[in-house]
Amino acid sequence: MLRKYLLAAAAIAACTFIPSSLASPIPAPAPSLPAELQALNKRASATVIRACTVPGTFAVTFDDGPGTETPALLDYLDAKQIKVTFFLNGLNYNDINDPVIAATIKRAYAAGHQIASHTWSHADISLATTDIASEMNKLDVALKALIGKRPVYMRPPYGNTSPAALEYLGSNGYKVINWNVDTDDWMHPSSFRLNLQAYKNALQGDTTGKSFISLQHDAEPLTAQVFSKLAIEYVLAKGFKVVPAGSCLGDNDNWYRD
Repeated sequence: MLRKYLLAAAAIAACTFIPSSLASPIPAPAPSLPAELQALNKRASATVIRACTVPGTFAVTFDDGPGTETPALLDYLDAKQIKVTFFLNGLNYNDINDPVIAATIKRAYAAGHQIASHTWSHADISLATTDIASEMNKLDVALKALIGKRPVYMRPPYGNTSPAALEYLGSNGYKVINWNVDTDDWMHPSSFRLNLQAYKNALQGDTTGKSFISLQHDAEPLTAQVFSKLAIEYVLAKGFKVVPAGSCLGDNDNWYRD
């Protein structure tokens, strides 16, 4: 008898109609992302900066150094009381562990120039085969040993980036700086006329309210000895203030971290 009763009750329950408006919805399970993807979604990609934000400023920057003739450039900058930015490599034209090169970096930092990263070995960080963490960390460690600080500003070699590289740089607190005046001095290191033409092209016409970031290489001896001086004198004659990259972005306090 009990068995019949239970079967009948089950049949009634199965046929009972419950209006959809009264039915309690069953929530769908929330999708679950792997931990790696969840962490990736929280990252803030770095923005590539190509121009200054402070009108009337001109950030003169140097890549690939220090070079053997960078001290001559520092002599000139000291005499003019001008500060610039040096995007340094650990091992490219020269070895950062060489005592002469290390002393040049210390001198530039002590003089108030901005020391920034250009990766350890001038690696193309847009390539999936490049270990960007190693490239950045190895140079950070070396600079920390020399000047007691790690740079916040960096320039990607060749100006190349990728979404993955920008995610890494952004999540690790780097500011990515490229340029809008390229001298190509490495292509014609002895032609001061060709090198200076990039400045003339940028500064022709009405430059009111404009600002620029230039690129040259102090690892090129003639750039350090002669061309950089001609370029800076030209910029000054056009009424611009030559400053480091950080200053031309309105940032004078956040160039480094411990």
